[in-house]
Amino acid sequence: MAKVKLNLLNIFQLRINKKSIDYEGKTVGDIISQFLKENGDKLDVELLNNSKQKFNTHILILLNGRNIKYLKNYKTSLKDGDELYLSYALAGG
Repeated sequence: MAKVKLNLLNIFQLRINKKSIDYEGKTVGDIISQFLKENGDKLDVELLNNSKQKFNTHILILLNGRNIKYLKNYKTSLKDGDELYLSYALAGG
């Protein structure tokens, strides 16, 4: 099991009232599952998919600065010291 830090940005930081949480897991999905199990009740329903087990597609999850959509998504393997970033996708100009 890898020890990783889940960094919470924008709406997640406001709802959970923390900047980061340390977790252990083998994949990104393991970490997100733990986070949702502990904090899902504090999040708005529109952030989650229908099963409430994963985030909607507009939620940005980065692993060491890389979007997990371009890796193996929730099945992306983790190693000790990895950092995940959880953010609501923002746009504007």
